[in-house]
Amino acid sequence: MRYPSYIKNVRERRKRHYVRLLLIAALAVFAVAETVSIRNDIFGRDADRREVTVEIAEGASTREIAALLREHNIIRHPLVFRLTAKARGAADSFQLGEHTLRSGMAYSEIIAAISVPSVPSGAVTVTIPEGSELARTADRLYQAFAQKGAAFDRDVFLELCETERFDYPFVQEITRAENRLEGYLFPSTYTFSGGVTEREVIVRLLDQFSIEYTEELRERAAALGMTTDEVITLASIVEREGASAEEFKTVASVFRNRLDKKMKLESCATVQYVLGERKEVLSVADTKIKSPYNTYLSFGLPVGPIASPGKAAIEAALYPAQTEYLYFVLKDGTHVFSRTYKEHLQAMN
Repeated sequence: MRYPSYIKNVRERRKRHYVRLLLIAALAVFAVAETVSIRNDIFGRDADRREVTVEIAEGASTREIAALLREHNIIRHPLVFRLTAKARGAADSFQLGEHTLRSGMAYSEIIAAISVPSVPSGAVTVTIPEGSELARTADRLYQAFAQKGAAFDRDVFLELCETERFDYPFVQEITRAENRLEGYLFPSTYTFSGGVTEREVIVRLLDQFSIEYTEELRERAAALGMTTDEVITLASIVEREGASAEEFKTVASVFRNRLDKKMKLESCATVQYVLGERKEVLSVADTKIKSPYNTYLSFGLPVGPIASPGKAAIEAALYPAQTEYLYFVLKDGTHVFSRTYKEHLQAMN
């Protein structure tokens, strides 16, 4: 009898068919769930929004970055993230350093956040303000490195500024033996690795000067018959004397006019440089201190810059306003400019 065997085979086939249907149904449910999961991952999950700090190492690949994000539960689908980043053309724009993200962020938010330059952990960020003297620059650098527990020798830094050879044309043109790099450590905000050397710090600041002091500015200096050192010296006085960047070109015109008339510059800032302190009111004795930087005693520009001027002060020195002013006095946070000494005396009262 083959009938019972036939029934058995039919039942087996039906069983296998039901198993296949169940498997297909399970796969369909899984596919839908996975699709929803991927969609939520791409467009953001609202349930969990805790902040997470991740650090992208220098040279990290997109695969490594995606794995890092998955490890911190910021994304759930590394492959999808990599494909999204590639599709957006952002795969090569991710920046090293620390980034604060949130778990559940949309991929577009993550990509935007980690494409912005950040600061690596252990890095030292320091701002050198316009008008900083070399000694103050050294102090700021030392303090910034010390706060991060990084080594920085202030004395070595200053010694290198005086004696080390630096392969820049503007440095090689400097003839004075003292305060050689005064004025040339360009004021800006810098980020250094914790293991940087004092010489590398100096090179970084000199590099920035070479960028900011453009070919156009060099050509303008040549047209005026001024050396780079003369430009930076005048700009440093303008930087220290001006109450604001808006005044720089007018302040520069005063000093240019005095130079043209063979008058002493009589800049208080140059005496403050000699004193090594920024006294608000100078005494008569202060103005009589013998020094090549004291413009109350010497005609012309001082022997060198008295601080590091910013770009605006440098441009003012090269493109001063056209005025007849010879004097100025600070009143209520701004300067009053005068053409004659009589006007100047009236402005002082």
